Amino acid sequence: MVPRLALRDPGADQHEIGERAASLGIDPLAMRLLLARGVRESEAQVRLLKPRLADLRSPVGMAGFEPLLELLRAAVRQRWRVGVFGDYDVDGVTTAAILTTFLEALGVEVVPRVASRDAGYGFRVADARALHEAGVRLVLTGDCGTSDHEALAWLHDHGVVAAVIDHHQVPEQMPPAAALLNPHQPGCAFPFKGLCSAGVAFYLCAALRTSLAAEAGDGGRALPDPRGLLDLVALGTVCDLVPMVDENRILVRHGLGILEQRRRPGLRALLDRAGVELDATLDEGHLGFRLGPRLNAPGRLGPADPSLALLRARTLPEARAMAAQIEGLNSRRRGEQAQIVAQAHALLAADPKTDERRGLVVAHDGWLHGIVGIAASSIVSRYHRPALVLAIDRARGEARGSARSWGDIDVRAALQASSHLLRRFGGHRAAAGVSMDVAAIPALTEAFDAAVADQLAARGLDMPSADEPYDGPLSLAALTPELLTSIESLGPYGVGFPAPRFLIEEAEVDFVRLLQGKHLSLALRQDGALVDAIAFNQAEQPLSVGDRIAAIYVPTRSVFRGRWRLQLQIEAFWPARGGF
Repeated sequence: MVPRLALRDPGADQHEIGERAASLGIDPLAMRLLLARGVRESEAQVRLLKPRLADLRSPVGMAGFEPLLELLRAAVRQRWRVGVFGDYDVDGVTTAAILTTFLEALGVEVVPRVASRDAGYGFRVADARALHEAGVRLVLTGDCGTSDHEALAWLHDHGVVAAVIDHHQVPEQMPPAAALLNPHQPGCAFPFKGLCSAGVAFYLCAALRTSLAAEAGDGGRALPDPRGLLDLVALGTVCDLVPMVDENRILVRHGLGILEQRRRPGLRALLDRAGVELDATLDEGHLGFRLGPRLNAPGRLGPADPSLALLRARTLPEARAMAAQIEGLNSRRRGEQAQIVAQAHALLAADPKTDERRGLVVAHDGWLHGIVGIAASSIVSRYHRPALVLAIDRARGEARGSARSWGDIDVRAALQASSHLLRRFGGHRAAAGVSMDVAAIPALTEAFDAAVADQLAARGLDMPSADEPYDGPLSLAALTPELLTSIESLGPYGVGFPAPRFLIEEAEVDFVRLLQGKHLSLALRQDGALVDAIAFNQAEQPLSVGDRIAAIYVPTRSVFRGRWRLQLQIEAFWPARGGF
């Protein structure tokens, strides 16, 4: 089936593109990509090409900042024992690692703790009780807490001060905490709302150092440098799928530079486990597809403690042992994932209402609730609609699951509209989590579909768009090393600043092989140029040597044994004019 193609419009003709590219000393194609992504002002283009930490906007005006700084200054001066609690995903674990690492470097005794998916997402009373029993005087929650009123109230009632560091949407009732550091809260004047919790935590650590340095009067020479935490910030930012614009671009670009030095034993060991060579140039793909799934694996299957322990490892031997444990958990996650994804697709295929629904809900007994988010992403990719996947626990009478968005649909708002059917829910526009009574699943299926339909109707749409966006045709012969470097110079890519996707109008399949039963390894030939390619999760489409295809692709750089080669990541393909 030939997809509907949607050309990203740069809003300028070739002459203007060429002139603007010459003024910045970049390739015209790179300028076209910038313009098509809305980066039109010369000053903004320079900042994007050469991001500086000095361009980060001041946290002055961020609601809750001063009260929390005062609490942390008191904790440092008076040597309080501090509890740090992070959620079980990559953003939660990296936030906990950032706070713990920085406070310990300041001489604070920290009791770190991360969530277990078995207990449910967020900060629970059992976690509050455990930290209280550990003798902490102050508790910091990371990537959670904004909606965890019961646990925060429990701490208050037992004389423990609590502060929340988060980025999730704020409910009508503010959390009962001494300080809330969340850019989404009412009255927060910080202009950028797209930070993940790891980014918020970095801002906090940097401001704390500045404050302590001013008190010390010596420029803070003996204080830890928060820039060394940027590898963790980049990891949390990429894996949480927050917008790759403004502050996030700066943090991730500099974080990748820190990560390439492989200073942190845990990340060095995990990169080794992921097969990333020492001399590889790291980009957002290594974070999102190599490190992220591995760090998420423990929290998907149970407690996230192994991931936090890996990030806190002080020596490489210790880190390698933890990385081996995490790799084993990731292998188990892959097996469970394949089964759940296949069953979820089969259930939707058997439902006669699937094709007419705007938002999809699928549920089943026995699924691991830590993996249903991956199944939701797979459904979104296939059906081009928002999806909610639920794991049913009959013994507890509970279903827990994850929603993922498509296009600009706000899945959290869709769940908010269905909140009368839910026990708990939380998240943001692109991803959210829920828990609910099993008996309410049929009603939620209809309510979620209706809520998505209402959002579409407000935009004058009937169904979510299934268009394939692309940045124009680009032949294989045009993909020179210089052009690839120019494209890479605009990175990192991500939500809000998508990776370039180009069109091959016709190429011949020179080689094809099935990988892991679901991927296609290809070689494509066009006008004398021969290029390797990979088509992930597209093995259901028949393809043979000699077939002539058209395709949408992303150019990537693959490194093996110190040598790099061009590899196309095929996003979609279909018969060219001559057919298969």
